[in-house]
Amino acid sequence: MSRAYRINVRESVTREIKGTDAIGTKLELLDILPPETMADLLRRELIAKGFRENDDGTLVREDRNATVTVDPCNGEVTVKSEIGKSVTEKGTRETTAWDDVGPAAQTIEAKAREQLKAELAQKIDREQERLQRKASEKLERELDDLKPELGEIVNKVTREALKQKAAQMGTIQQISEDEKTGSMTITVEV
Repeated sequence: MSRAYRINVRESVTREIKGTDAIGTKLELLDILPPETMADLLRRELIAKGFRENDDGTLVREDRNATVTVDPCNGEVTVKSEIGKSVTEKGTRETTAWDDVGPAAQTIEAKAREQLKAELAQKIDREQERLQRKASEKLERELDDLKPELGEIVNKVTREALKQKAAQMGTIQQISEDEKTGSMTITVEV
């Protein structure tokens, strides 16, 4: 005689998940002075803006939204956004076995446990996708904030390079700069 047995399965799945996005660009510095001098000017300006120098010569600034890395030698900029968290999904599943408590019930319990784990893994995967979208959105916001700042840094480095180049050419008589338009006039006596 067969009887129905109710089998309850409980599972908990915990995973560390991350959402990551990165983009690279290049600063357009003019070759006004030798590359080493331009790199040094860029390095000094980035440090003044809160970047710290790594052992490999790159400059990095980390904040709550992203990590910005600049290689002053070639002007390459990498912006990376990363969000990570631990996710735990719990669930229960109830199934019925129509046999004695023996091997058939164990097989049914194992299948129910596998199905439950698969469902929990799918929930975590959806959370991973949501986290990935969030990282991409953070990167977009950071880029919007970073573009004007990098443009200002490039302009300041260019102005300083032009001043140094003018000093190499002769005696600087006058320098006039217009902050609104960004124009600069240097009068040099050769």
